[in-house]
Amino acid sequence: MQNAKELPFRNFDMREKEGNTSKEEIKKAPLVIGFLGCLASGKTTLSSELGKRWGITPVEENYPANPFLEEFYENPPEYSFRSQMNFLISKVDQLKNIDKSKVSLIDPSLSMDFIYAKTHNKMGWMNDNEWNLYRNVFYAITGKGDLPYPDVHIIVTADNEDLKKRIVERGRKYELWILENYPEYLDRLSESVNEWGGEKDNGSFKFIANTSSEGGLSGTTEQLADRIESHICSRFGVDGRFILPDIKPPVLDWKTDYFPGGGSDLLRLRR
Repeated sequence: MQNAKELPFRNFDMREKEGNTSKEEIKKAPLVIGFLGCLASGKTTLSSELGKRWGITPVEENYPANPFLEEFYENPPEYSFRSQMNFLISKVDQLKNIDKSKVSLIDPSLSMDFIYAKTHNKMGWMNDNEWNLYRNVFYAITGKGDLPYPDVHIIVTADNEDLKKRIVERGRKYELWILENYPEYLDRLSESVNEWGGEKDNGSFKFIANTSSEGGLSGTTEQLADRIESHICSRFGVDGRFILPDIKPPVLDWKTDYFPGGGSDLLRLRR
């Protein structure tokens, strides 16, 4: 059995041999961006902002179409495995049908489906046998290398108190039920997201977007989107290997972090 880390879905070398010669030629690939984060962290708000700027419709999860979702929120241990398998199959179908010639925004990334299932196992909703089966299916599907894997993962975070406040404010019945009956779920989900983000071999560049009102390198949706664009320019717009969206911020040194909206001393922050 493979260890509990996600495998890349495609070859990142992007170089192909020409005929029988040893000459290597760079093959341009459209940039793929995936979003991860807890519920109410702001993933969809941020992906929508980037999609609006770039003229791209994000690939979003069609969660109402999951026939097990309602039963899951009534009885998580009984329906966790079936619900998560449905989400996995649905997401794979979406990824197989996206236009691979264009830049893609995937909200959430398939990696987030894996993180949700891992958290369900931590909660005891998915037993160990179900979790092992889920992982085996996940690795079998993603290990083939024919699904678009994000070149950039945007990990959207927020303080748990902010997450709880947003869940209450938007008033989605199933989220409120989880919050009331399993208050530890947000902690476990945040823990799983942080564990994934801390892995060194996920095969993609990671950007942390803190949507809380205070702390670290947080900011408004517009400021965070500007920062994401500057990182994309500086990291992926240099050697011409990627097809990029139409981005306005200037290309910066990859060691710097452009943070618009701050004072002059905050315009470039060392990571």
